[in-house]
Amino acid sequence: MKGGMCMYDLDYFEITLRLIISVGIGAAIGLERETNHQSAGLRTNIVVCVSACLLTIIQGEISYMVLRMGLENPDLQPMLTTDFARITAQIVSGIGFLGAGAIITTRADTISGLTTAATIWGVAGLGIAIGMGYYYLSLVSCLIILIVLYVLKRMVRIGEIFRLDIKVSDRDAIQQFHAFFKENKLKTTDEDFKMLQTNEGVIFQLTYNIYIPRSVNHNDIIDEFLKLNESIIEISFKD
Repeated sequence: MKGGMCMYDLDYFEITLRLIISVGIGAAIGLERETNHQSAGLRTNIVVCVSACLLTIIQGEISYMVLRMGLENPDLQPMLTTDFARITAQIVSGIGFLGAGAIITTRADTISGLTTAATIWGVAGLGIAIGMGYYYLSLVSCLIILIVLYVLKRMVRIGEIFRLDIKVSDRDAIQQFHAFFKENKLKTTDEDFKMLQTNEGVIFQLTYNIYIPRSVNHNDIIDEFLKLNESIIEISFKD
């Protein structure tokens, strides 16, 4: 490598190529997470992939330097050791802390963020592969992960999470709603309850994140809610 320390068989072009590929692959996977409003989105996945690639290149350089030193100085060989996988192994284990931060347990004992955590771990693996120069392996693996994230989600999706907003003037209706959820086996998470003082009296504003199976039409649920209690002032679903 002209103008700097020799990086085994890498020149400036090869180093730049690996880092650029890691940006592209991290962005391709991060974009899917970003469009689904996940905590680890475009920037996070790019940084993870580039960082893993960078550290893997450094690992190769360190190992090469030790080997070269041993060849040039035979007397030092008994004192020199190198581990070609030390840094990459630390990447794999260390990335678990970042993935754990993406996993959330809600008050309804529903776990979310597992796919995002697994994606972060996978992106780190892709960065390692790119850093070691395994272009074909990294590109094919990236394609497989994208198929899993984009295609399989639409093929096997068994339901969606909607935001349900309800305004009601009768507090007793709240118990009716909970009974309705339990009767129809509808899971709710992140419930929010507010009391609003208006000129017409107290209004109770309820917000639920509700999981609705594909077999159920959310418009039918609205109709069922309206039948539960006549004190409902407003009700809406948002995806």
